[in-house]
Amino acid sequence: MNRKIAGGVVAAAVLALGAAACSSSPSSSSTTTSGKPLTIVTTAMSTMVDNFNPFDPTSTGYLTHSVNLYDEPLMVYNTQNTAEQPVHELATGAVWSNGGRTLTITTRSGVKWSDGKPFSASDVAFTFSLIKKYSALNANWTIPIPTSVKATSATTTVLTFAQPELASAYYILQTPIVPEHIWKSVGNPAKYTDPNPVGTGPYVLDHFSSTGYTMKLNPDYYAASSIKVPEVSFPGYAGNANLLPPCSDGTIDWCGISIYGVPQDYLAKSSDNKTWITSAPYFSDNNVVGLWFNTTYAPLNDPAVRQAISYAINRQQLATDGESNDEPAATSTAGMILPAQDSYLPSSLANNLSATGNTAKADSILTQDGYTEVNGKWTKNGQEITFNIQVPVQYSDYYADAQLLVKQLNSAGFNTSVDGIPGGNGGTIWGENVEKGDFQTAIHWGNQGLTPYFTYNNWMNYSLSAPLGTEAGGDYGRFNDPAAQQALNAYQAATTPAQLSAAITALANIETTQVPVAPLLYGASWAEFSTRDYTGWPSKANPYMDPGPNIPEMLVVLQNLKPVS
Repeated sequence: MNRKIAGGVVAAAVLALGAAACSSSPSSSSTTTSGKPLTIVTTAMSTMVDNFNPFDPTSTGYLTHSVNLYDEPLMVYNTQNTAEQPVHELATGAVWSNGGRTLTITTRSGVKWSDGKPFSASDVAFTFSLIKKYSALNANWTIPIPTSVKATSATTTVLTFAQPELASAYYILQTPIVPEHIWKSVGNPAKYTDPNPVGTGPYVLDHFSSTGYTMKLNPDYYAASSIKVPEVSFPGYAGNANLLPPCSDGTIDWCGISIYGVPQDYLAKSSDNKTWITSAPYFSDNNVVGLWFNTTYAPLNDPAVRQAISYAINRQQLATDGESNDEPAATSTAGMILPAQDSYLPSSLANNLSATGNTAKADSILTQDGYTEVNGKWTKNGQEITFNIQVPVQYSDYYADAQLLVKQLNSAGFNTSVDGIPGGNGGTIWGENVEKGDFQTAIHWGNQGLTPYFTYNNWMNYSLSAPLGTEAGGDYGRFNDPAAQQALNAYQAATTPAQLSAAITALANIETTQVPVAPLLYGASWAEFSTRDYTGWPSKANPYMDPGPNIPEMLVVLQNLKPVS
């Protein structure tokens, strides 16, 4: 019997075919900005380029996660409290009609771009029209493409879709909005570097160099007086190992890195150093880290082989030795974020993954699939099950996980190796390889979101995929299953809890039997922050937003920080 979906979560996912209720949003204040500069590092980048295109996944703005500090979204959702209404940024409301095919967005009046020009709904319509025309802009955003885009007034934009897109409000409303008066003349926007971005956000670019950049308060920001952090700095570092000392000693105020030995190597260094909670796993979970399979590559195109690989994995060893207990082992073949999404989990799939692996089950699956062990390796038609695991060397935890997986799987009869990708700022070479399908297997995080749908959509939605060699917006393993597509579409069209539950159950069972991605760990939202100069950070006690310095959470957290007096 399936557990029921919590009503509040359903309301958030469906948006009730009505108005998105008002929630917290930046507001004016008579207090002046008096805080100290804040330093943020989200990923190791040794060399930066002056590219701030918010839609380019290789741009400096995207890789350092500062996109929404200049190009604001319409709204921001809190994945730590899925029943909570979104934070209103450029939009003050959003109403669904026409059975979930039409979304009417109301935007703020009196907003200016950072060059002083007025912002209006025309800019919103222009942005969605741009994404509609240039699919490359959607490579990392997963925004559904409207069939019609109209600005019907200075503060109203109407988006019409070919099918119900209720569940996609999370994607649609977090789209960064760009200025029409700038972007209409840039040629191909996918190749535009936007070196001096003009935006509506609280910050503007101040100083840039190849070793880092700073942003200062935007005096034209509509709620400038509410922002207490006057300057944000994004320095460059080469490799996670080089980031630990400056994170621990407070040189960097807000870090988004994996740390081995959090209690002794970070928390014990200063009473100002904080994480989401003070004991293992220390960090909030916001995704499922998985072993992604390229389903076009034989023998990984065989679901039985993918199943067997998944059952043979000792996930507890990955959690303990690879992730230093910062990321718990996945416990279900359903691939949901647990226990946060327990209410969606079919009871038949609860705790059906042994933490230390189940090689007997893996052996049974392969034997039934026609494989036999020859010289200790599973073989069929003279071919061993051979594949590599692609990870960037600079992601020290993923690289350690890959090495552990290779030892485990080789001892279980597979022929596996690590494909370590060296160099590349922020793992961009590896990221491009994954998006283009240029891998056999890869360890990669999953999408965060309000419900398991967002994980499954990222893993299974073939309409987000692309031909090999072309960057895909999702389904990097090129998994193509009509039943999965049908269930994803059913979830999109759902207007009742029962319909949502049925679609999620179908997807959970497809993930279990087809295994496009083998769930490994509950992925941490890496977030280490100092309370030396600022208070108001999100935590388990105050979960107003996920604490990772990520897109779009970074914007909301900076809107909430206050200087220590």
